[in-house]
Amino acid sequence: MGEPNAAVGIALGIAAGAFLGSFALPMKKTGRWQWENTWIMYSFWALIVLPVILAFMTIPGFPGVYGSVSAGTILAVFLFGAGWGVANVGFGTGLKLLGLALGTAIVLGLNNAIGAIVPLITDHPEDFRKPVGLAITAGVAVMLAGIAVCSVAGARKEKALRSAEGEAKHKDKGVFVKGLIVCLVAGVFGAMFNFALIAGKPIEEQAVAAGATPLNAANATWCVSLLGGFVVTLLYCLYLYRKNNSFRVFTQNESKINWLHTFLMGIMWFGGVAIYGMAVSKLGRLGPSIGWPVIQSMAVASGNVWGIVTGEWKGTGKTPLRVMIVGLLLLFVGIVIIGWSSTLQET
Repeated sequence: MGEPNAAVGIALGIAAGAFLGSFALPMKKTGRWQWENTWIMYSFWALIVLPVILAFMTIPGFPGVYGSVSAGTILAVFLFGAGWGVANVGFGTGLKLLGLALGTAIVLGLNNAIGAIVPLITDHPEDFRKPVGLAITAGVAVMLAGIAVCSVAGARKEKALRSAEGEAKHKDKGVFVKGLIVCLVAGVFGAMFNFALIAGKPIEEQAVAAGATPLNAANATWCVSLLGGFVVTLLYCLYLYRKNNSFRVFTQNESKINWLHTFLMGIMWFGGVAIYGMAVSKLGRLGPSIGWPVIQSMAVASGNVWGIVTGEWKGTGKTPLRVMIVGLLLLFVGIVIIGWSSTLQET
């Protein structure tokens, strides 16, 4: 849908990644809230309120679009979204355990590989061994190397902090391992977000038929898939409210500013998602396989830059940070390769 333009698509993908890599930054200011308070409010804004508002603004007769789409398509998009909801919970937990920089690198980096390669194999197997498919695979391989290097940097960071600050502040030596496992699981399930967009193509077609532009057609798909993600997130947060007796935190006067912080998180995250939908529409037949790794790698880079700026690596010494920078450079090389691959696809 729409006239392909690789340069515009890659530029939009980079912008989307910058938003997605920065969205968790306000989370550092919600200190009076428990994790579940922050995450459910961010999810409410990002997964329910903002997608619906944008869909009404950009798709004529928005609710009626779904009446022309099969129930099977809507269910598939919802279930892929619910699977991504597992990643949404895991990502938030991973950020808490590993920090913004490393958590973003592992989760979004792993999303790169699965979200780019699987659609290529399942939807366009004829392209897998062609120059474009080989270029995408090579770019993803470089990104996976970057993820591995970032993980090594995180392990060295944890070791340096234990050594510098003493065991009293780092009694749980298994925090890194636990956080790594959570982030790996989130990374696998996170790719379902891309699969939801692919499964929602019939919804986009109906949105265009209703008068939406191809750039905005994906907004109808987001409303279904993100609803699935919100349901899973809500169930887990309700469990934590009961376990931690944390629902009462919402009524504390001194923490009202956190409503604004979570709203800003929602704007940045969903803003990135909306721009990603535009990017895919400009990247031709293989848009999901090309656009997905670009935005995820850019998100990893943004998250790590913010992690460094906000002092997550303070006191770890030069070596862990240098290793992390090497990992980021590999991710950027991967972006360049994927961007080049977009010029190789057949129209």
